[in-house]
Amino acid sequence: MRISKSVVSISASLMTPIAIAFLQRSIIIMIPWLFTMTAVVLADLVAGVRKAMKMGAHVSFSRAIRDTMGKLIVYVAFVFMVSMIDTASGREFSVAKWSCLLVCLIEGCSVVSNILKPHGIDISLKAILELFIQRKFHINKNDSKIIIKKSDKNKPNN
Repeated sequence: MRISKSVVSISASLMTPIAIAFLQRSIIIMIPWLFTMTAVVLADLVAGVRKAMKMGAHVSFSRAIRDTMGKLIVYVAFVFMVSMIDTASGREFSVAKWSCLLVCLIEGCSVVSNILKPHGIDISLKAILELFIQRKFHINKNDSKIIIKKSDKNKPNN
């Protein structure tokens, strides 16, 4: 079945203002989060370069910029997606705010880890999980190590 040009033109002219209004609202939500994501990624870049230099590792400018650009592209796409979801939901759930704050938390942990690593302090998810279990459930250190075990992926199952 073929749709006539007039039907397509009328449909497009009716949908264009709606799409433009939707995108304008999404972009208004998006702009502050784009600045925030850029600042957090640049802070991670600076902390990562500082860590590498303090630990005596080779710092390749092109690799650092390439990794940073990759992160920025992913985060811009992410911010665009959650801003559109936020607009579509009528901003009822603050999807953009909470999603972007989660990414900021993840990148912030990376920055803190990069700052502390040259001083011999290594933050691991396992250590944080152990501490959480010890505090939340009032379990001693030995018992929490039994609960959280590192699996040996190379060991064959018997």
